[in-house]
Amino acid sequence: MKTRAILGAVLTVLFAAGVFAAPASQKDQKKDQTERKGAKKPAAKETDKAKAETKYFQLDPVVIDVVEKARDVETPNMSVVKPELFPLGIGTTIDTALDRQAGVSVQRIQEVGAAMDDDSVKIRGLGGRRIRVLRDGRLLNTSGAAGGYFVDFTMIPLTDVDRVEVVKGVGDARTGNSLGGVLNLVPRRLPTGRAVSEVEVSAASFGGLGVNVHHAYKPGAFEYSLTGRLTRSDGYLVNGGTNFGYFSAHTGLDLSAGGRLTFDVSYSRVRKGFVVPNRLAKDYDDPAYLQALDDGFLASDGEYMYGGMGAYPEAGSWWTKYRWLFELGYEQSLGRDGLLRLSYWRNHGDREAYNTRAALERVFHKVFYDDRSQGFSASYRKAFGAHVLTAGVDYDDLGDAGDANREDDFRAPFRNGNYVTARNLGVYATADLYLKKDRLFVTPGLRYMTYDGIAGPSGILELVPDLRLGGLAPSVKLTYAGGPGPAVYVSVARALRMPTAPEHYWHYDPDDAGVDTSALPFHNEDGVMLQAGVKFTPAAGTSLEISPFYYRIRNYIQFDLINFVSYNIGDARIYGLEIEAVRGFGRRLTAFANYSLGGSRTRGDTFLPLFVDPADAGFDEVPGLPAHRANAGLRYRLPKGIGVGLFAQAVSRQKVVYNNNTLYNTAMRVRTQPGYVRFDLEVRVPLPAKVEADAFCRNLFDADYQERFGFPVAGRTVGLSLKTRF
Repeated sequence: MKTRAILGAVLTVLFAAGVFAAPASQKDQKKDQTERKGAKKPAAKETDKAKAETKYFQLDPVVIDVVEKARDVETPNMSVVKPELFPLGIGTTIDTALDRQAGVSVQRIQEVGAAMDDDSVKIRGLGGRRIRVLRDGRLLNTSGAAGGYFVDFTMIPLTDVDRVEVVKGVGDARTGNSLGGVLNLVPRRLPTGRAVSEVEVSAASFGGLGVNVHHAYKPGAFEYSLTGRLTRSDGYLVNGGTNFGYFSAHTGLDLSAGGRLTFDVSYSRVRKGFVVPNRLAKDYDDPAYLQALDDGFLASDGEYMYGGMGAYPEAGSWWTKYRWLFELGYEQSLGRDGLLRLSYWRNHGDREAYNTRAALERVFHKVFYDDRSQGFSASYRKAFGAHVLTAGVDYDDLGDAGDANREDDFRAPFRNGNYVTARNLGVYATADLYLKKDRLFVTPGLRYMTYDGIAGPSGILELVPDLRLGGLAPSVKLTYAGGPGPAVYVSVARALRMPTAPEHYWHYDPDDAGVDTSALPFHNEDGVMLQAGVKFTPAAGTSLEISPFYYRIRNYIQFDLINFVSYNIGDARIYGLEIEAVRGFGRRLTAFANYSLGGSRTRGDTFLPLFVDPADAGFDEVPGLPAHRANAGLRYRLPKGIGVGLFAQAVSRQKVVYNNNTLYNTAMRVRTQPGYVRFDLEVRVPLPAKVEADAFCRNLFDADYQERFGFPVAGRTVGLSLKTRF
C-alpha cells in the first residue's frame, strides 16, 4: 500500500474526529454550565460509581510519573499508559498495551504468543536488546546466550499492573544500560482496610479462552495480593496453539520508624506449537509462495527451528518456557526529606524445544537453562528545599547454565556449559535543580558503567575471551513548565550501551555463518542522543505534543539471529518526529491521534554483503522501522455508563531483512513489507450485580496485513469478557 493512501486514511479519521478543530462554541459551553447548575448534586456513592463506570473511556492528560517519585513534571519523552487505555480483550500484555502509543512499533507474530526473539516491541526503531523492561524498577529482561536477551512479552501479563511508564530514548542516569528506552510496570496500589477481589472470564475467536483472578487485602500494617491467570488459544496458523499460566504473590509489611519490607514471587509457563509452514512454494520469488496448501489456514512461513537437522517443523513440534521471579525490597525514611531504597532480585528460567521430522525419523529435543540471573540496587534520595538529589548503585549478574540434549534426541545426550555471564555495574548521581520556582529547572546526571563478560566452560573451549568494558554516561535535561504557556524540554545524553551476553558470545563464535568476526575488536555502543519536546494544553482535556529526536550511535552492534553472528558497524543514525493530540468534546466524547515519522541510516557495515543476497548488499537502514505510523481513536460515553470506542492504525511499508528458511540457506534478502490500515471496535456495558461486560472486534474490516514479514496477522477477531468485583 502506498504511503499516500495510508496517510490519507488516517487524516480522514483525524478530521472526522475533530481532533484539531476549534473548541466548543460559547453557546455549547453555556448550555453545559446551565445543565450542571440545574442538575441535582448526586450522592457521593453515585458519583464514585459513575466515575468507575466511565473511567476507561476518558483520556486523561499525560502525567509524567518519574520512577523515583522525585516530582511530577510534564515532559513529552515520558508517558504513562493507564489500564483504562489498554486495549480490551483476552491476553493483554505489554505489547498490546503499547500498540496505540506514538513512537512505539509492535511487530507480533501471533496475537496470543510470540516467537523467541526480541523484536515484538520497538521504541523509535530500537528493539529488545536496547530496551530495559522493569517491574517497579527490577529487571525483567532474559539473559540466555542461546538466542537470548529477548523480552518475551507474552510472559508478562498486566493483570496486576496499575500503569506502564514509557521512557523513550536515554532516560536519565538512573535507568542504566538502555538506548531505546525503558518500560516500567508499576503494580497496583493496595486498598486499606478491606479486601478486594476480581474475577474475569473471556472468550475469543480461534478457540481463545481465559480467566483472570486477583485478590488484595491490607488490614493494617500487613498487606498481600494474589494474582492468577490462565489463557489458551488454538491459534490462526497451523500448529500455532498456545497455553499460558501465570501466578504471582505479593506481601508487604509497614515497619516502625518509617520502614517498609516487601517480598514478591511469580511463576509463568507458556507452551506453544511451532507454526507449521503452509505454502505451496518455499521460494519467495515463486508466484505459488502466496498460496496456502490448506484454505483453512493462512499462508505463513512458520517459525523455523533449525535444531541441527535443517528442516521446517512438523505438526507436534512445540516449545515451552518456564520462569520464576523473586524479589525482596526494603524502604526506609530517613528524616523528613530522605528515602533509602534497597532491593535484591533473582530469576530462574528454562526453555524446552521439541522439533519432529517424521519423514527423516528424527527428533530434536533440547533444554536451554537460559536464565540464572540476579541483581541488587540501592539508592538514596534527599530533598534540599526545592531541590532533590539522588545517588545509587545497581548490579546485574545475567547468566545461564548452558543447554542439554534430551535422551530422545537424534544426537547423543550432551550437556553444554554456560556461554557468557554478563555482569553490569552502574554507579550514578542525578539532581533536580530549580532555576526558577515552578517554571524552570535542570536535571543533570552522571552514570559510570562497567561490563564484565565472563566466558563459561564452553566459551573457553571455543576460544571466547573474557571482555571488560566501561565508560561514563553524562546527561542533562532542561525543562520549562508549570506556567500557563507550553511545557518545553531539551535533553542531550551520551548514548552508552554495553553488549549483552549473546552479542558477546556470538561475536567470537559465529557458528556456521562462514564468516570469522572473532579477529575484529568488539566495542560497546557509544554515541549521542538529542531529544526535545513541547506540549500545549489550551484547555482541560485538550493537549498537543510535538517531539523531535536524533540519535547517532557509533559502534552499533549488528546481531544476525539467522547466522548467529554479532559485530560492530561504523554507526547508525535514527531520527524522527512524533505528534500527539488529545481533545475532549464535552463530557461524553474524547478523540486522540498520534503520528510518528521515522528514518535511519547505517554506515560501515563491511559484513553485510557476505550475509545478504548481492542484489541487496547496498541496504543501509535499520530494518523494521516504518517511515510513517499513525493511530487515531474516538471514545464515546452513552448514558448509564455504556462506552464505545473506535480505533484506527496505519503503518507505511518498511524494509526488512528476511531469510526464506530453506535448508542451510544463510543468505538473506531485503524485502518490502506492505503497509496497512486496520480498525478496532470496543464496547463496554455495565451489567447488574456489579458485572462489567467488554466486547471487542480486532481488524474490523478483515484487512490482510503483517506486523512481521512472513507471518500474517489474524483476520477479523471477536471476543467477550465478563468481570466482577467484590
